[in-house]
Amino acid sequence: MPTNDPNPGGAGADAMPLFSQRLYEALLVSYGKILTKYDAFAQASILRDVGKEIIDYLNRHGFAFTETGEVADLAKLTDLFVRNGFVGKLEVQAAETGSNYIWHDLYGVDAYRELHEISDNPFLACPLNLCLYYLADKHGKSMRLLKKSFDNKNGVVESQYVVVEREPLKPGTVDPLVIENIRLYEIARDRADRLQKALDEIHTLRGILPICASCKKIRDEKGYWQQVEVYIAERTDADFSHGLCPVCMDKYMGALDAMCPACPPSPPKASAVVRPAPTEQK
Repeated sequence: MPTNDPNPGGAGADAMPLFSQRLYEALLVSYGKILTKYDAFAQASILRDVGKEIIDYLNRHGFAFTETGEVADLAKLTDLFVRNGFVGKLEVQAAETGSNYIWHDLYGVDAYRELHEISDNPFLACPLNLCLYYLADKHGKSMRLLKKSFDNKNGVVESQYVVVEREPLKPGTVDPLVIENIRLYEIARDRADRLQKALDEIHTLRGILPICASCKKIRDEKGYWQQVEVYIAERTDADFSHGLCPVCMDKYMGALDAMCPACPPSPPKASAVVRPAPTEQK
């Protein structure tokens, strides 16, 4: 068995670390691509929730990050990621607007490059960005991306951010996120109503029904015997109209004739066809 297999699907000693990295990148890309299907307001809600969950998970697994309630928490969280190998080296340079971050050997860089090709939103999948997005929002601020570039040859990612105050809502306006949540709620409620309506229409009888072999009454769950039409009408949307089938009609009319010999005979059924008797062939 080889000890160093460059093939991503290999079984060498380096195969698992390489697979782990590709699996990590695959999750980033798939999550990011799914988020691009949502509008900006729904994205914002999801990004904040995921960022919070990542911080909570790290805290539960020994990578404690204690918030102080200050904007400086963003730098402290970034340092936590850097110290634990999320990036080989990070340079922060003052820029004319905000700061310029130069990331050397960023873990999962191929995934970020692929996501950057389909969306300008830098927070779609990067775990650090998600956490920063959540923290900034808690302080009423937003992180605005001004520039981002990839140097594939040297393995360098450069991004320029600025932390700005979140724009307050104008008097008399409603938070677009609230409007979006209401819209999603209305959609969910409409789907639930349509599902319930469909279930109500599919109100059918199932299982074995205990029915009398003589009178054809059905025994219900409480042990009472009911006419077939009553039992079914109470449990389905079916209605009944009553009549006589041809066999019962013959029996019923025959019984009437027997009871009243002086009465004129019952007329033949309209559907009856009288055929001539076969003639003998000589």
